Amino acid sequence: MLPTGTVTFLFTDIEGSTRLWQEQPQAMAVSHAQHDAILRQAIEANHGYIFQIVGDSFSAAFHNAGAGLRAVLSAQRSLQAEAWRQTGPLRVRIALHTGAAEILTDGSGKYDGYATIATAQRVMSAAHGGQILLTQSTHDLLEQDLPDGISLRDMGEHRLKDLRAPLRLYQMCAPDLPTEFPAIKSLDTRPNNLPAQLTSFIGREKEINEIKALLDSARLVTLTGSGGTGKTRLSTEVGLDELNSFTNGVWMIELAPLSDPAQIIPALAQAFGLQELPFNPLANLVTDYLRDKKLLLILDNCEHLIDGCARLVNDLLRQCAGLKILASSREALGIAGEMAYRIPSLAASESTRLFIDRARAANSKFALTDSNASAVAQICQRLDGIPLAIELAAARTKLFSADQIAARLDDRFRLLVGGSRTAVPRQQTLRALIDWSYDLLSEEEKGLLRIASVFVGGWTLDALEAVSEDPDAFEHLEGLINKSLVVTEEHNSEMRYFLLETIRQYAREKLFEAKQSSAARDRHFIHYKNSTSGLWDISYFAGEAQTQRLKSMQVEMENLRAAFEWGLQNHVQDAVELAANMAMSMSMMGGQAEGTAILKAAMEKFRALPPVDADADASRLRKEIYVHGCFSLGVLLQGTNEIMLSRSVLQDAIAIAREIGDKHMLGLALEMYANASAMIKAGDALAAAQEGLEIFRELNNSTGMQMAYSNLARWAAIHGDFQESEKYVALTQASTKSGAISIQSGFLNMGLGIGARSQGRLEVAQRHFEEGLRIMKYIGHKGMIAAMTSEIAHTQRALGNYTEAKKTYRETIKVFQDYGNRPSVAHQLECFAMIAIVEEEPKRAAILFGAAETIRDVTGHKPTDEEQAEEAGFMSRLRAMLPKTEFNTLLAEGNSMTMEQAIQLALS
Repeated sequence: MLPTGTVTFLFTDIEGSTRLWQEQPQAMAVSHAQHDAILRQAIEANHGYIFQIVGDSFSAAFHNAGAGLRAVLSAQRSLQAEAWRQTGPLRVRIALHTGAAEILTDGSGKYDGYATIATAQRVMSAAHGGQILLTQSTHDLLEQDLPDGISLRDMGEHRLKDLRAPLRLYQMCAPDLPTEFPAIKSLDTRPNNLPAQLTSFIGREKEINEIKALLDSARLVTLTGSGGTGKTRLSTEVGLDELNSFTNGVWMIELAPLSDPAQIIPALAQAFGLQELPFNPLANLVTDYLRDKKLLLILDNCEHLIDGCARLVNDLLRQCAGLKILASSREALGIAGEMAYRIPSLAASESTRLFIDRARAANSKFALTDSNASAVAQICQRLDGIPLAIELAAARTKLFSADQIAARLDDRFRLLVGGSRTAVPRQQTLRALIDWSYDLLSEEEKGLLRIASVFVGGWTLDALEAVSEDPDAFEHLEGLINKSLVVTEEHNSEMRYFLLETIRQYAREKLFEAKQSSAARDRHFIHYKNSTSGLWDISYFAGEAQTQRLKSMQVEMENLRAAFEWGLQNHVQDAVELAANMAMSMSMMGGQAEGTAILKAAMEKFRALPPVDADADASRLRKEIYVHGCFSLGVLLQGTNEIMLSRSVLQDAIAIAREIGDKHMLGLALEMYANASAMIKAGDALAAAQEGLEIFRELNNSTGMQMAYSNLARWAAIHGDFQESEKYVALTQASTKSGAISIQSGFLNMGLGIGARSQGRLEVAQRHFEEGLRIMKYIGHKGMIAAMTSEIAHTQRALGNYTEAKKTYRETIKVFQDYGNRPSVAHQLECFAMIAIVEEEPKRAAILFGAAETIRDVTGHKPTDEEQAEEAGFMSRLRAMLPKTEFNTLLAEGNSMTMEQAIQLALS
């Protein structure tokens, strides 16, 4: 069992292993295996617990310091004595440190004792190969009980990276082990002016390694990123890691307090202790001083002095061959040889660790629990993983709970204040941090940033140009990207642009202050209404170009929602048009319920508008918009199986289309009405389908004719006239073969599959469903993907492939639940019940049938004749398997279930 309480930790590492792996990979693989065996034997023989192995490094824990001492002596002696078969001797550095540690309560088996473990890690990093270092706490436990011949040499106090106070270190000495080593690799061994850090450094291991790799190959690396991403702290950490790579040390020049480029050279001179001399400019002194030095110069916060920094860096690099420069700035310096590295936001796990660490510093009672974990994750996510913002939020745990902080993030600029009093002013509040960046922008860039705040979920260049009305939007956007206020991401071969949410909220406030918000949102609304024009027309989706247009709407959905919200409050009539287009797109993408809801809301407001009968043109336009809304709503309601309501709104669409003489609209409405009527076997389905066919023949509209043929084929099949049905199927096939992939060709395959299955031709049915699924996946119609997948499951069940059928039903029932398609959920539950009967689980089957019965009663949607006949046979088998009283009790139990409970039972 892992030790807890006061624990002695052992950390090891192979010195120079990276070079060995690069130069002798095969030989190193053999030697590494020998190394692992020696360490494992030494640790476990002395009752140690290895809790982590990363690459060449072992981490182990011991109940007492004496056991740790025996383990390290055994390990080093064995390493010394080993006959290394492939490489020379491996030199391993080892540290022992004793401190408090407990096991985390999250079940991960990891230690909760960051300070103790971090100290052990840093002490090991300060050692040399073959050396054993101990801290004061371990020394004190061992001093009176050392084995014969073993002594502990006092190595003095040392400052180690990330540790707040110096540590007194001791070297373990044994007569049979080396005792002379170079100076301990602490911050004191190389000249530097790097500030001591008072807080732990969390995460960023990947970024540090990537920046160090860039410094190996380039002489100028510039870290870019928006304010608060931690450029200064990351520069410091890289500098600390690189201390031993530069003979003349690492020097940081903080430029934020400077207001004039002329102050840069004096700041460098002061850091190096150089005094100005008569007749010799200070710039020459600095250059001469650095000319023969092997030195890393960190220039922090260059953005407000960017031109002066660029000139200075260019001159220094040309004249000082051993000099490397690590700069940090909101934008790159833009000179030859520069490698720019954009600092990303913290990863989710790193953000959480940072919040917890800083929250504990602010409030010693703070702990991550099951009840606040969700709030902490929400805080970190909504603050975009910006380290400074997370630290400011964590500081508020003195006053608020994590849930309260999360709830107040909509007003984050008031909440996130009160940072460290010793921090520079721009780092004491989130607003001041972004003010610093905003004030450095040109007036044109400020204006574009304000306008960009109306976009949600990113934007394209075309959209920005339309909404901003800035003739030079491209140039000003480039400036915002260079200054790390706008981020980019390629999507479907087109670049999209984004604001981090924190920047967006700030820019939105500035937009309000400038009294530009209403005009900007009007233009945003108009752009997205125009960009979705015509998407209500389902006959439109009959080719690749149209399908790609539909898919492009998927990435704009957040913008469309924002535009609709504004339009519904300010431009109701146009909002109906947008809602009709959005809703049809949403239904394709799986947002059937949301699309229906927004369209219903828009139609309700539209009906309340005052009449415009006196203006003939305005009246016709209003009717055209209304008929589009009715048609779209009728289509969507069929997707949620609200058939009677669908028929009602489609009747309105038919009446208005006749009134205004819109034959295309009339044909579409008639065919969708025929489709809805066929679902409930209403007698008027045939007349509607035939009238629609005549209209589309007159218009020579092949897609419309496909819809009509499919409806007529279906109607004939329902009434047993299979010869007539086959005639219309052949006509549909002929028209789809001559055209591109379309929704109608997908529907056709579904109809053919259902027909083949009803005739017992199951393999043929499966082929049709699979082809229909391929088409619908290509188009991206998620509702029909789910429906087609469900038909495949029904056919699998008919073939006796119950395991595959259940696996498929588990996917589709959740999709139908998300859509709000309750009748389809009911049928899926019935399918699970029928499989349960086959698998001799009658009690489960009875409960599932009962739950499905309740859903059908609530929705008023009955099963099809085919479904009723199949279920009746299974229900008869079920009654024979259970006593009548038990059957009725189990059925009642299912009747009382919610839909969610029934789905959970089906999935369990």
